Amino acid sequence: MSKAIEIWQDNVLTVARYEMTEAEKNILYMVVAQVRKDDAPTKMYQVSVKEMASITGSDELNFETYQNAIEKLMGRVFQTILPNGNLLQASFIASAEYKKGTGIIELELSQKVRPFYVDLNQKFTKIQLVAAISLNSTYAKRIYELLCMYKNMQNKMFKRDLRELKAMLGIIEPKTGKDSYPDWTKFQTRVLDVASKEINGHTDITFTYKPIYGDRPGRGRKPVVEVEFEVFYQVKLDPEPVPISVLHDRLIKQFRLRPDQANSVLASYSIEVINRQLYDIQVKSADGKIKNLGSYTAKTFGL
Repeated sequence: MSKAIEIWQDNVLTVARYEMTEAEKNILYMVVAQVRKDDAPTKMYQVSVKEMASITGSDELNFETYQNAIEKLMGRVFQTILPNGNLLQASFIASAEYKKGTGIIELELSQKVRPFYVDLNQKFTKIQLVAAISLNSTYAKRIYELLCMYKNMQNKMFKRDLRELKAMLGIIEPKTGKDSYPDWTKFQTRVLDVASKEINGHTDITFTYKPIYGDRPGRGRKPVVEVEFEVFYQVKLDPEPVPISVLHDRLIKQFRLRPDQANSVLASYSIEVINRQLYDIQVKSADGKIKNLGSYTAKTFGL
């Protein structure tokens, strides 16, 4: 899948309350990216395990990993208040079939969820597939979705009630009200700062945030009641494509691959995926985490 592919997601689903792991989110992204308005209601959508691994940079190619994630995904229930005031509780995936020997998983979207992705109106969220999948933190993925709601709006500054934000992120348990990060400092450090580090500079948007404090009698520390976000987004024109010959030389000279290995990489992966992987390798190399650059690069691309 190319970077140009985008997920069109209704805002009702973006702000719905549900929990989901990184792997589950990635699987759903892969399915949703394929949905089209004229699809038959019973259409099945295919996810390639190999393609998923190439986008995420994972070495894991067996069905068991994805089977566990899909099993959890099928058991997830989200709830949201619809525009007509009705409370909707629904699951995301209705069924999954694993095509033996093909590396393909065939998935069926829940009929109650599917309309959110195909019945588009003026309020929608566009999520770039590769950017969304490349985010490692589940919280970063949800916050990225939320920010995408505002990136094309004239006013890109908005506020979210802290408890509602935590509920959307699955940090507050809806039944018991238990808060995983009741302390603002821990929530800021482990959720917002992590999301900022992953989203800013690595996706099509950047954002800033600040706490909004409420009133409190006496001299005690005022509680944080809201979070104010500001989104910065600029449509980037596609740069001139790098010639294959230049990328081939870079794989050999900079990343120490043999010519036959470089040929294999170019034949097996898209340029976008290659560049993303090379960027990650460069970062790890600069941090001194790679001893043998050629060997590590070859392993990254499954050689």
